[in-house]
Amino acid sequence: MKPKMVIITVSLFYLIGVEPLTENSSQAKIVRQIFDILSDASKYIYGYETENQIFVEEQGYKNNDNFIKEGQYQYTSPDGEIIRTVYTADEDGFHPQGSHLPTAPPLPPASFSFSSLSNKLNK
Repeated sequence: MKPKMVIITVSLFYLIGVEPLTENSSQAKIVRQIFDILSDASKYIYGYETENQIFVEEQGYKNNDNFIKEGQYQYTSPDGEIIRTVYTADEDGFHPQGSHLPTAPPLPPASFSFSSLSNKLNK
């Protein structure tokens, strides 16, 4: 992956990982920041933290012909809840995890087995 693509990708993750701007958050100062990329663009590390507890951290690396990204972001919601998301992004897509994210409902119990359905269809 070319360095320009890495910067664009990191920028996209930045956009999804930030708190909505309010009067206070738009003036928050960055208290820690890191960005390091290997010269061959096979790995990078990116992150920052602001004085109002917005935190973003990501690393990306080549895995065969694919580029894998792992990271997390955290911020405080308007109602005071700490929102933290841990994610990976790979050839299969974006995979976020967090207690604030909705989960799929459980599958209903099976009302019949495949073999009984097959028997009914063959009659």
